[in-house]
Amino acid sequence: MKIEALFISDVHLGSRGCNSKELLTTLKQYEPKYLIIVGDFVDGWLLKRRYFWRPDYTEILKTILSYSQNGTKVVYVTGNHDDFFREYTPILFGGSIRIVNEYIWNDFFITHGDLYDGVVKLKWLGVLGGFGYEVAICIDRLLKSFGYKTSLSKWLKKTVKDAVKFITDFEKQLAYQAKQRGCSGVIAGHIHTPADKVVKIGDDDIRYLNCGDWIENNSYIIYNNNKFEIKYVK
Repeated sequence: MKIEALFISDVHLGSRGCNSKELLTTLKQYEPKYLIIVGDFVDGWLLKRRYFWRPDYTEILKTILSYSQNGTKVVYVTGNHDDFFREYTPILFGGSIRIVNEYIWNDFFITHGDLYDGVVKLKWLGVLGGFGYEVAICIDRLLKSFGYKTSLSKWLKKTVKDAVKFITDFEKQLAYQAKQRGCSGVIAGHIHTPADKVVKIGDDDIRYLNCGDWIENNSYIIYNNNKFEIKYVK
């Protein structure tokens, strides 16, 4: 299917919780003019501790390279789990793959969001939280195999985010950053919560979109015929 743009975030290649097969199937369904990766595509934090790489991870990379060879403009916006790129950005590969820290696309500010999140500014806390989150994902899968619907990872994420709510209101902060750049909206990732809403900043309505993730939600955003749509893979 030919579309204007495809947005994905928080794939976390290198994590055992990554639903890579579902992502690979999704990528093969589309022929986008733009593929915009909104951070945490690779989980560098986990790969530093131990190497975990499945064959379908390589197939995902090959599919994205195939995109670029067939005319798709690939933009990779860095996140906190792949922040090792930030020391070298902007990076341009072959004229069609660009790695940047933030991006403006069609009047939308594209950012992973971690640069405006008080949790990740305290990086040691973020690393600790990431480790606990992966353990929770493994427990969730075990519980699911026994028929339980409880999600420890979602509870952990909500608990941590609520605990630091006084530091920053994520959606409002990103909407404010979009307004400061003269944009009408923002597209982000980071918090693994798909969303499409309007955030009021002063007298302005700023559209806030979040891609979600490929750990819990298997969600992504497409843009076609002047319309954004959040999609889910079961």
